[in-house]
Amino acid sequence: MKYILLTVTLFASAFCHANSSAIFNKLSQANAPSAQQILAKIEKSFASQGIIVEFELEFEKGITVYEVTLFDLNNNRFIELIVNAQGLVIEQEYEQPELDEEDEVAAAKLMKKKNYQMYQLVKQLSPAPPYYLIESQLEQDIGITYLVATFITAKGRHKKAIDLATGKNLPLLRWGN
Repeated sequence: MKYILLTVTLFASAFCHANSSAIFNKLSQANAPSAQQILAKIEKSFASQGIIVEFELEFEKGITVYEVTLFDLNNNRFIELIVNAQGLVIEQEYEQPELDEEDEVAAAKLMKKKNYQMYQLVKQLSPAPPYYLIESQLEQDIGITYLVATFITAKGRHKKAIDLATGKNLPLLRWGN
């Protein structure tokens, strides 16, 4: 039984690393703006409409797109964007917050209060180059409101977080996966 579990664990680890390597290679060969450039562009373009609460790289049928969710404080709603690899909005929807999304709403309010911009916080967390941002998200847990960003490097995926209340990195929330 131990050998079966060890084999499954090694296979899963190798698969995750191979997947990360493929994503890293695809992004390093792309002739398009970086995810951080697109994040900054969207944040500036939509500054009057909302606070970005989630930014995520996706590959849909082999095409690179970004899913961006903003919270519109004035109208108490989420704005969901699909953005192409060049940073152009190709789809936009509006949704009312659900009960389990109170954390994102609270985090968006704190971002506004502190006058933070997600792309600046992500830049503060960025590892040494070369790296690519694949996700950033506002979260709230155990009384801490923070931004967590996931980067991919040649060595794999890495998550880092920053406390929105203090502006300091959260070393306890650094994961290597």
